[in-house]
Amino acid sequence: MKRRLPRHDPAEVARLARERKVVATRRVIAWLISHDYDAADTLVEVLTSLQERGRWTGSTELMNGEVADEYVVACHDEDWYLKFYVDDEQIVVNVWSCCWDGTVH
Repeated sequence: MKRRLPRHDPAEVARLARERKVVATRRVIAWLISHDYDAADTLVEVLTSLQERGRWTGSTELMNGEVADEYVVACHDEDWYLKFYVDDEQIVVNVWSCCWDGTVH
């Protein structure tokens, strides 16, 4: 799947994150906690940094059929790899990856 633009509006993603309408996989939560981050606060900070300090790198179709956007986001003095989609039915940001860019997780 080739896309020229992100599937999801970064401003909408940031708004949902500020409202704490965010869910994440267990793998994402476990990675954040094991690296001494507060998972909920970190997800909100990275997602709200998306619009100003994020660089879209592409989109991918997930195993569940959703189209997720992938970004590298500068936050916490690190570059973060972020993969997410907006669940239009539940109106939440669903995060599938959130870790330091280049980290295997």
